[in-house]
Amino acid sequence: MIVSLTACGFFAGARMEAAEVDFGLVGITGVDTARLSVLCSDDTTSTAPPQPCAVEFHFHDVSGRIVKQAEMTLQPGVSGFLDVRSSEVGLTSVGGRVGIIPCYFVGSGRAFGALRIFDNFTLRQRIFANSVEGSKARSGEVHFGVAGITPFETARLNAVCKADPKTDGPPSCEVTLIFHLSGGRILKQATLTLEPGAGGSLQLRTTEFGLTARLGEIIPCIKVGRGSAVSTFEVIDTASGLTTLLAHPATAVGLDPPEPVRTQ
Repeated sequence: MIVSLTACGFFAGARMEAAEVDFGLVGITGVDTARLSVLCSDDTTSTAPPQPCAVEFHFHDVSGRIVKQAEMTLQPGVSGFLDVRSSEVGLTSVGGRVGIIPCYFVGSGRAFGALRIFDNFTLRQRIFANSVEGSKARSGEVHFGVAGITPFETARLNAVCKADPKTDGPPSCEVTLIFHLSGGRILKQATLTLEPGAGGSLQLRTTEFGLTARLGEIIPCIKVGRGSAVSTFEVIDTASGLTTLLAHPATAVGLDPPEPVRTQ
């Protein structure tokens, strides 16, 4: 059995070591199911033999409250999952949209996890996000690169304040969500104070910056001035509320400049 948690990363009960994976804040509609799944590794290439995986799944609402959770022990090579629908998070209308914060914890063994969002009727998968380095909590500046947006879409920046298990009273986070153009002109921004485990968002429509073309390019970024946050970027179909893109922060790649030549 692994720890009992009240919010992603905040250990409220007995302290135990557990690896945590956060997917940040993402929205689902009345026709969606979100599924957290984990495959227990059966890799035999390492010196230690594969071990069973103790896993705990969590779905939180935007305030950090757990709306659904499950614990399970998986044998190597075996997978398990937990589903949540919007009605379980409090959405009562089919045409609405509600935010969820999925995460999971691995108390023993090694596991590969993923978040899927699929249509309740066709069961077709729209979103597949696996646990990558970019889904970790960060401080400072967080970048996603250049994203496209059409007049039929809404861009959305999300941040979830990471709770610190090492402190009894984890601090709140101060985050600034920014949309700007190439060259730095800011289209829209907002600064939020988030309590540990809670999330906040900023949305942008093309009508807010006068896009006249069929496709525009925007640069979403987040500045975390206090605390650390798990950040996500979504593109949403405005008419249906369906998330069509979910991205975690990008990692800069390049070469360090050569060291200056020292003269005697």
